[in-house]
Amino acid sequence: MTSRIDGEPDLHEEADRESPMRRWRIITAFLAMLAMAVILLWVPVPFVVSSPGPTFNVLGSANGEPMIAIEGTDPTTGEEVQLDDAQSASVTAKAKPGQGQLRMVTVSESGGPGNRLNFAQLLMAYFDSHSKIVDYESVYPSGTTYNEISDAQSAMMRNSQTTSQVAALEYLGWDVPATVTIEGATEGSNADGIVQQGDILQAITTPDGTRHEITHASLPFTLMRTVPAGSHMTLTIERDGVVRDVSFDSIAASATESGSKLGIYLSVTPELPVDISFNLDGVGGPSAGMMFSLGIIDRLTPGDMTGGNAIAGTGTMSFDGQVGPIGGIQQKMWGAHDDGAQWFLAPSDNCSEVVGHVPDGLRVVKVSNLSEAATAVATIAEGNGATLPTCQ
Repeated sequence: MTSRIDGEPDLHEEADRESPMRRWRIITAFLAMLAMAVILLWVPVPFVVSSPGPTFNVLGSANGEPMIAIEGTDPTTGEEVQLDDAQSASVTAKAKPGQGQLRMVTVSESGGPGNRLNFAQLLMAYFDSHSKIVDYESVYPSGTTYNEISDAQSAMMRNSQTTSQVAALEYLGWDVPATVTIEGATEGSNADGIVQQGDILQAITTPDGTRHEITHASLPFTLMRTVPAGSHMTLTIERDGVVRDVSFDSIAASATESGSKLGIYLSVTPELPVDISFNLDGVGGPSAGMMFSLGIIDRLTPGDMTGGNAIAGTGTMSFDGQVGPIGGIQQKMWGAHDDGAQWFLAPSDNCSEVVGHVPDGLRVVKVSNLSEAATAVATIAEGNGATLPTCQ
C-alpha cells in the first residue's frame, strides 16, 4: 500500500491523463508523415523534366544483329552490296579509347501523359544541373494521351529513317527515284482548297516558266529553297487518274530557312536500290536522322570513317540532306559526354542553345547539311578537327 502527502499529485493519475494525449500526438505525427508521403510520392505535379538519355552507337550491334542492316545489289556494280562489318560491341556500350563510333543521342523525359511526375521526382530534378524543368501545359495540350504521343514519336522515327536512307544514298551518288504524294495543305496557306489528299505531284513550274519533273524525293525541297516567298507556282498533279495543273503563290519559309514553301504536306515513297533496316526499339522522334545517314555512309564505304574517334551528334535529316534543329540539345550533349564521346555534331540552328553549355572534354562542331557532317567526320579522322567551325 502506498501513501501520499495531501495535496501532492498522484503520479499514476497524471500519467493516465497524459497517455491519451501522447497517443494522439503520435497518431497526428504519423498522419502528417503519411500525408507528406502521399504528397511526395503520389500527387502529380504539373511539370515535365528532360534529362540526359542513353546514346547508341549506330555502327554497333543489338542482339547480335547490326543496328543498321543493308542488303541488296549495288546499282553501280550490279553485284551484291559490299559493306564494312558492323562492330560486334553492343550499341549501348560506352566508347572505349581508340574505338571509332557514331553515337545517336536521346533525351529521357518524365512527367508526360501516363508518366506524371511526383513532388519527390521534381525535387530531385531541381537539384540536377543537367535536367530541365518546364510547365506541363507548355509541352502537352490538355487531353493529350500517352498513346497519341507514342504514335507520333514512332511516326517521326520512321520518317527520319526514310529521309536518312534517301539522303545518304543520294550523297553517295546513287539514284533513288520516288513517288511524291500530297497529303493536304497547311492551314492558311494559298494551297488550301486547291490541292487534295492523294494528289500525285508530277512537276513544279517556277515563275520563269521552267518545268521541274518530280522524280526524286529531294527535288521539291531543293527547288523551293531557291524560290522567293510569294512566287506564283504551278503544280502538275495526277488526281483520280487525270493529270491537271493547279496554281497558287508560295509562302514564306521559317526564319532559319531560305527560299519559300508550297504550304503543302508531302509523303514520299522512295524506290531504294537496297534494303536498309534499323535494329533499334524503344526510341522515337526525328532527331537521329543525321546520325543514321552517317552510319549508312560508313557501312557502304570502305574503312572506318571515324578514324578511331567517338563522334556523337543529333539533327533531323531532310530528303535533300539538310540538317534541322532539335530539342534537348544540352541534355543530349551531356548524354554523349557521359558515354565517352569526344566530338559532337550539332545543327547550326541549335548553336544559341549550345554556347556556354558544352561539357568539359566534348568538342562541338556545327553542321548545316549532310555534306558538312560527313566532311566533319573525315576531318576529325584526319586529326584536323580543331579547324572545324564551332558554335560561337
